[in-house]
Amino acid sequence: MSIADFIPFFSELGKGTQVLVVNLIALGFALLVIWVMRSFVLRLLLSGFRRLAGRTTFSQDDLLVSAIERPLRIAVIGVGILTVTTIFDFTADINNFGDTVGRALLLAATTFFFYNLVDVIGVTSNSLRSITGLQISERLLPFIRTVVKVFIIVMGFLIILDTFGYDVTGLIASLGIVGLAFSLAAQDTAANVFGFTAIVSDNPFEVGDFIVSGDTSGVVEHVGVRSTRIRKLDQALVSVPNSKLTDSAVTNWSRLSKRRLDFIIGLTYSTTADQMREVVDIIRNMLREQEQVDPDSVIVHFVSFGGSSLDIRIIAYFFISDWGEFTAKQEHINLQVMEIIESMGLGFAFPSRSLYIETLPDDDQDQQPLKRPKKQSKPKDEDPKGKAEEQYQDNPTESSENADDGDAR
Repeated sequence: MSIADFIPFFSELGKGTQVLVVNLIALGFALLVIWVMRSFVLRLLLSGFRRLAGRTTFSQDDLLVSAIERPLRIAVIGVGILTVTTIFDFTADINNFGDTVGRALLLAATTFFFYNLVDVIGVTSNSLRSITGLQISERLLPFIRTVVKVFIIVMGFLIILDTFGYDVTGLIASLGIVGLAFSLAAQDTAANVFGFTAIVSDNPFEVGDFIVSGDTSGVVEHVGVRSTRIRKLDQALVSVPNSKLTDSAVTNWSRLSKRRLDFIIGLTYSTTADQMREVVDIIRNMLREQEQVDPDSVIVHFVSFGGSSLDIRIIAYFFISDWGEFTAKQEHINLQVMEIIESMGLGFAFPSRSLYIETLPDDDQDQQPLKRPKKQSKPKDEDPKGKAEEQYQDNPTESSENADDGDAR
């Protein structure tokens, strides 16, 4: 029985058309076979995998079944195409093209499977340390997974291109040149990305820590791939490139295990040696009795004779990391020191200067009489009356006598 028995006009068609019709019929039958194989295999395999996963209490096997399902659908189609090209006698071009497409689909399914497997494995820092001996921060794992996924996609894409007969070597060389140009153009971005990996791996600070780096200080709010956002004390938000944070020194004030108290008090020079010994011992014992003070770190000594005070230096370490709590404790210590000084009847010194006069001038020393300055005479053309008044001021006695004589006359 031939195809002409089913298609009456088949024999009337040209030879090329007959070949095309035969290929189309074979292709339709092949697609039917592929669909049957796909449905049968998927039901057989996936149902078995799901039953096995349902019997366990682990969640990883359920994720593995989900990761296998879609790649398996693609792989079944590829196997079906390879099967059809083997069973049916197509032309050489169609057979080669079918074989190429089938292998490409199998490679795509494999790439897709490994891509999903990265999320299924759920690599942790502890597992990596047990396998490789490397300690990697948990915050760096999402970045590593992304890099691995990109690598899998690129490698799968190159292998599929090689299957279709493309020159992958030349493509890789071209990609290398393009990558070099891109890296030169985006070297700042690359430096920030590597800075992000350094920050995450070294972990110099975390979100919520108060840090100081260069002229920037504040609370870390976000650590991104390109930059880190820091909230300053004036509530301004600053984005600092990660490369600058890795190249400069970073002081993390939030990771202090204890804070240092260091200050100097000055007593007046009227303080005696016995009083100095007593006040030093009282302050030292007071600090050692504090709950949050390291008793081995307490240092209280009379250290120097200052320009206007007797200086006592007080040093102690407090097991306090919070800045506000530390300043409150510092206030409490300062008030207790003041109470100790006041209770002993002593006083704090302040910058002052004493002036000593050896001799005073004698009261019976000759003093030079003060001379009255003479007034200058006015020009001749002035009023004679004014001139008479001036003469009266120069010699009041004589003027008075003349006045008396005039009256007598």
